[in-house]
Parts: sequence; structure tokens; C-alpha cells
Amino acid sequence: MSKTPGKITRFWQELRRRKVIKVAAMYAGTTFIIIDASANVLPRLGLPDWTVTFLIILLLVGFPISLILSWIFDLTPQGLEKTDRIEEDLKKEEVSQKTRRLFTLSNLIIAILLVVVCILLYPKLFNKDQFEDIRDEKGKISVAVMPFENLTGDSLNNVWQGGIQNLLISTLSNSNELQVRRYQTMSNILAQKKNVNHASVSPSLAGELARDLESKTYILGKIMRAGKRIRIIAQLVDANTEEIYKTYQADCTNEEAIFAVSDSLGTIIKNYLEIKKYSENIHSPGASSSVATNSPEAFGYYIHAYESLEKMDARTTLELLQKAIETDPDFIDAYVFLSLYLTSLQQYKQAEAVLDRAYVKRDQISVREKLFLDFLHAYHHETPYEEIMYLREILEMDEMNVNYWFFLGYAHLKLEQFEEAIASFDRVIEIQEQWGISNTYPQLSIWLGGALHKVGQHKRENEIYELGLQAGQLSGYILSQQSACALSRDDNERAAEYLQRYKAKRKSDGWSEALILNSIGYIYEEANRMEEAEKYKRRALALDPDDPQVLEGLAWHLIEYDINLEEGIALIEKALKLDPEAYNIVDTWGRGLYKSGRYEEALQALHQAKELRGLYDPLIMGHIKATEKALAEKY
Repeated sequence: MSKTPGKITRFWQELRRRKVIKVAAMYAGTTFIIIDASANVLPRLGLPDWTVTFLIILLLVGFPISLILSWIFDLTPQGLEKTDRIEEDLKKEEVSQKTRRLFTLSNLIIAILLVVVCILLYPKLFNKDQFEDIRDEKGKISVAVMPFENLTGDSLNNVWQGGIQNLLISTLSNSNELQVRRYQTMSNILAQKKNVNHASVSPSLAGELARDLESKTYILGKIMRAGKRIRIIAQLVDANTEEIYKTYQADCTNEEAIFAVSDSLGTIIKNYLEIKKYSENIHSPGASSSVATNSPEAFGYYIHAYESLEKMDARTTLELLQKAIETDPDFIDAYVFLSLYLTSLQQYKQAEAVLDRAYVKRDQISVREKLFLDFLHAYHHETPYEEIMYLREILEMDEMNVNYWFFLGYAHLKLEQFEEAIASFDRVIEIQEQWGISNTYPQLSIWLGGALHKVGQHKRENEIYELGLQAGQLSGYILSQQSACALSRDDNERAAEYLQRYKAKRKSDGWSEALILNSIGYIYEEANRMEEAEKYKRRALALDPDDPQVLEGLAWHLIEYDINLEEGIALIEKALKLDPEAYNIVDTWGRGLYKSGRYEEALQALHQAKELRGLYDPLIMGHIKATEKALAEKY
């Protein structure tokens, strides 16, 4: 039998002799490592996504080129040489030891590369993440829970349309691996949709809402009746394809059991999404603690309070929250809701008292809820520094929550950290625009505009005010700040227009002429036009010399700007007799004592003003620090 090798064998030998196989293996291995590394590194360097695609195409094009070059040329110790034909190569018998070592090293490198490629490829090919398509860029599963549809035919069950939605959100939010859109966020977005029955959201609308919220998965549910049983159906749906990839069903016989059913349902969903493994102990305290109350009646009041809040019905909102707490004194979410609402109404002492009742129960709630409770406690009892610390921790868990960004902006504003405040408020606007909802914070335009005013960005400041006016929010305050902005830019014509609108607004609000003139004096102060400010405040005092706020307005101006200390103190002492509980009057009195060198009395008065204020006030705290410093230097 002939020992002459066949054509295929000879071709294979020629490929090996010309090192084409080695080049192909090394190129493939190196290419895979480069692509895998660049997919993680390049985006973090701020480079656009197309750079990764371009690199992949470049490497693929280079593969056949490298094979062709390896066939034609050979890398030797003497450099790059054209590969000899096989007949000539067979005549060469001497190979240097150095060359042998180089070939040995190349073989080792090829072996290592092949092992690395296998290690990297195995999990991608044989252990593919079944939830890869529903994870966000950070690897978390983003979920939006829609209101459940009541199909029982009993309107009494309508409370559970938002109730079960809220319970599922609460349960799912207890995972650090989930990004769950909050109940209030969902309500705000649904409120923007016209002609939509919030209790009957279609799959297509739900998908649209989920995509607006950057949630790749949403939960759609129904409440049905099967005989005497109440049946709850929850479906996990892909937001992009609207494909249902999991359906859950749970039955109960009465309303009291809905809590346990909803809690277990939420826990099972978390299990399926590989978030938390409660399958072994689904009734453990850790699972059941996600329900803030065990009282259906209390929870019903709580849900209806949200509905009243959306209708701007303050009285009903307060009554429902009080009833929720009376029904279940351990319902922490109701305390927090009530405290926040009282704060928005500037009833600070009542808000603080309600919050303190919840704070002593903080060990009963999840980590995220504890942090928020700690933030609120700091808001009432500590300083903005602690507020910022807690808020940043919460934002690590839920960076798309506009509430936390709004509170963070205000905390920075109180510390006069205007650039940081602007950045936080801009994040609120960015998320709201991204989600297609309008501004839900009446103070946002005022606070953001005020911060922009302080850093001299007057053009954007006025744009923010115009947006606030279009939304019809706190127009009196916005017009006053627009006036100050125009005066600061010496745009007297525009300022006169704003001031005229401001006067008309305050008159329609029932303000007296004296109070209007006094407030205009503050507007001129904000624009650093002190002579006009004093004129308006003196005109106000002439109209009503016994109004304590008018007295305080002129007294503050004379004392703070060192115009007439003696007259200022006389005016503020008269105001103090008329209204000794007004924190701004007590603060101005303390400031007058400080300017007079009566530091001990001043410090006592300023601490009294701090107590009356009930919240951290940057102006009062600044006065206290200045007085303490002067007192220390005196002794």
C-alpha cells in the first residue's frame, strides 16, 4: 500500500506547517477576550454603543486576512519571511533551540487561550440566564405593577383594585435585586392618561406605561369571583412583546384573607424571578412583614386617602388617614403618609408628633422603609446633612424615585448648596419627562428657580417660572420671584408687568394692601435694591401700623442691613407683643439683640425661634452660629 498521503491529509499537514491552525486558534481566542472585555469596559469609559459593534466588525474582517497572511508568510527569529514550499522545507533539518522554545511557548499560549474561551463560553452557551431579556443595564429586574381589574360584580371590592397593586409593590420592593415602580408613581402616570379607566388597564396600555417607566416586565391582574370564592389572577407580561410568560392564581373566601393571599402571591413571583427564595418558609416573618397592616378596613382607608389626595381634597385625606391609624395603631405606612401630608400643609408640629409615633415602631419594617423613616426623622429633628446621607442610601436602591430626588434637592437648598440642589431638581424633571408625567410638586418651580437665581442663571430661572405658571402652581410665589429676577437684571419694564400681575393675584387671595406692599418690599430686597425696598415697607406700615408682619418686615430691613438699629428694635418689640408665637418675629428680635451686642439674650431668643419654627431653618441656624461665635470671642 502506498504511504503517500492523500490530498486532504497533505493539505492538513500544509496548514499545520504554515501555522494557519495556530494562527486561527490564537486569533479566535484573543478576539473573544477582546470583545468580551470591550463590551464591559468601553461603555464605562463613556464611549457610544457603536464602538463595540465597530470593534466586532473590525475583528471579524481581520480573521480571513490573518489566515491568508499566515499561509504566505512565516514569523522566524530572523523576522518575517515568505514560507518555503514543502519540498524545500523538507530539506531543512536544522532548527535552532531558540526556535523550538518559541514554538513550545506558542503552543502553550494556544492551549491557555482555548481553556479561557471554553470557560467564558460555557455559561453563555449552556447556562444562559433565562431572565436576561427582562433585566435592566444594572442586572436588576425592573417591574411595574398595574391596578387590578375588579370583575366580581361587587363595587365593594373596588378598594382592592389599588389595594392588591399596593400590596404587591410593597412585597416586591423588599428585594435589593428588584427595581419596582412605586404606587404613587403609577398613580401619577395613570392620572396623566385621558379617558382611561384606571381599574381596567388594557395590555397594550400597560405595555406602553411599563416602557415609559423603563420596566421590561409588568404585572397585570384581575379580581374575580368563582362561586363563593374570590379569585385573584396575576400575570407576568413582557413589556416589549406583551407576551404573558407566567400566570398565577390564588383563591380566598373573604376580604381578611386577601392580605395573606396577596403577600404569598408577591413572594411566589419573587421566587420565580430568582429574587428571594422563600419557597421553603413562605409564611416566615420576613415574608409577611411586607404587609404594613393586617386590617382590611385600615388598608381601605389608606387606599381611599390616596384617591382623595389626587382630588386635592385635604379634609377627606386627613380624615381617612386618621381612621386608618385608629383602626390599626401599628399601620406605619399610614403614619408616614399622614406626617408627609401635614408637612406639606405646613403643620409641622402635628407632622412631627405623628412621625414620632411611627419611629418607635421602625424595627417592624424593611431596610428601605427604615431609611426613609430615618430621613423623615432627620427632617424634623436633625440637620440636612443627615437627610442627605439617608437619601443617598435610599437612591442606591431606587434611583428612579422622584420623591427622593426632590427631597434631596431641598436638603441641599437648605444648606445653600445651590449647584447640588439644581442637579437634584433637574433629575426630578428628567425622570418626569421620561415617564410622561407633569410636575406633581408645587414647590419645585419655586425652589429650583430660587437656586438658579442664587447662581445667576436668570434666563433659565425665568423659564422654570413660566413652566410653573403654565401648570397653575403657587402662582403668587412664582410671580414674586419672577419680579425679583427681572429687577436683578434691571429689566424694569418686565418687572413692572410681573409686579402688576403679582398685586392682582395677592388681592384676589384676600391680602390687605399693607401686606401686599410689605411683600413687594421683600421682592426688592431679593433684587438687592434696598432703597425701593424700604420705601415699600414704610408705605405698608403707614397703612397698617398694628399688623405684626408688617412691623416685622420693616424691622428686619432696618436691623439686618444696619440702616437704623434703634428704630428696628422698637418696631420688632411692638410686633413681639402683638404676636409672640411667630417664629420670624422672634428670630428678627434675636437678630436685633445680636446686633446690639446682647449676645446671651440673643441666643436665648434665637433658640426660641428655632423651637417655634419646628424644622431646620437655614436662616435661623445661621443666626445662632453667628451669635455663638460672637459669644465665644467675647469670653
